[in-house]
Amino acid sequence: MKLLQPSWIAGAVLALAVALAGCGKKPAADVLARVGDKVITVADFKAEYQRRLELHQSLPDRQALLELMVERETSLQQARAAELQNNAEVRRACEDVLLGKFRETQIAPKIAAVKVTPEEVQAVYEHDLAHYTQPAKVKLAILFFAVDAKADSNQVATVAARARDAQTKAATLPTEVRGFGQLAAEGSDDQLTRYRGGDAGWFADDSLETRWPKEILAAGFALKNSGALSSVLRGRDGFYVVKQMDSRPASVTPLAQARSAIEHRLLAAKQQAVGQALQSAARVAAQVSIDAALLATVDYPKPNPDKNAPNPLPVLSVTP
Repeated sequence: MKLLQPSWIAGAVLALAVALAGCGKKPAADVLARVGDKVITVADFKAEYQRRLELHQSLPDRQALLELMVERETSLQQARAAELQNNAEVRRACEDVLLGKFRETQIAPKIAAVKVTPEEVQAVYEHDLAHYTQPAKVKLAILFFAVDAKADSNQVATVAARARDAQTKAATLPTEVRGFGQLAAEGSDDQLTRYRGGDAGWFADDSLETRWPKEILAAGFALKNSGALSSVLRGRDGFYVVKQMDSRPASVTPLAQARSAIEHRLLAAKQQAVGQALQSAARVAAQVSIDAALLATVDYPKPNPDKNAPNPLPVLSVTP
């Protein structure tokens, strides 16, 4: 075999160098492999093994890793040759990855930077002080003696006598008896409370509508202390006797206890406002326009929104 002369070797090397320089490719010293018109550089190789280390993936020897990178690039080139990058599902998946990274690097830091000051918490607490104020409450036991709407005067008098007798007996009950005790089971016509000593539960001055007449509850609030007993009261549907079982004075939840909930509520509101502001600014910058008339003509299935879905973060942002 005839050996190449040194002049031929020098010429070939010079021609190759000129060709590479003319193509604007990476210097050979930085290129580990060429796959078509793509190159895999030392930086690419380092980034790949660093990625594997961070993800706790297996790390083959360097030659095997480079071969894997070459195989990946050849497959990518085949996929592009098949124009799979234009497939709607592929585009959507790529866009989702891009948007996820955008939220992570551009939106999330701005939202995470939102803070709530002690002054803001104090202002909200004072503004909503009524919300943190628990009204005075009383626990009442009630005896009810029903009067039929068609009852005559004699029948009404008979029911009134039952009520007075029960009230007299109630006044002599030992203090340890819960509510009206057995008296309720023997005489009260209210089926929900008669077997629990007439215990009707706790009531507050600003209670919502209840099944008990307001004037009867008012009489219960007027009782001065636990164990106090009302006289026989005439209601619209019968006679009542009320006993105060317990009471709680009005109280205010201190700021120290309310602070965490207020901070959470304030932070969520401020973060949402920041997100909306970023989205609004992005729409202005992008000069968004919508053809509402055309949209109205598009066939569309009946909406079925997810009521439990959280409000999405904005996907666009404007650099301050």
